[in-house]
Amino acid sequence: MEVNIKDLEESDSDAFAALLVQLSRETTHALMTEQESIELGNSQHERTRQLVLADNQKILFAVHDTILVGFLGLSQGTFERNRHSAALMIGVLADYWGQGIASQLMKQALGWVDERGIQRIEVGVMDSNERAIELYKRFGFEQEGVKRAAFLINDVYQDEILMARV
Repeated sequence: MEVNIKDLEESDSDAFAALLVQLSRETTHALMTEQESIELGNSQHERTRQLVLADNQKILFAVHDTILVGFLGLSQGTFERNRHSAALMIGVLADYWGQGIASQLMKQALGWVDERGIQRIEVGVMDSNERAIELYKRFGFEQEGVKRAAFLINDVYQDEILMARV
């Protein structure tokens, strides 16, 4: 499926908040619960403004028929000793899984990474999220470690797989 990939703009604030709520509603692989996403949405306008102004942040959206269907966020280190590194997060609505949207977001994001001279991209992923782990592997990420019992979801502890592309 073809989608348009666009940068975050201040006018995306409400749609971004709604996307985060929908992602947390659809899957347990999202970091925040639905209620936490709703509460965070109350400050979304200010958070969006700060993200747009931040030189070390990159938020990309996948847009299909004017609807935000996915996002990718990169946060570059802010200090001299970690500026070569960026943390990654990504989410795509369930109805759009398996259609190459996450790959399109990743390709666009890697351009930003290359432009900035970032040498390391790191991501944490729940061990049960096999789809995401395979995506990261396709883009050259390797497992570096495991954080045992990093998440508690429905009274079950889940490990976090730490991956990086260097």
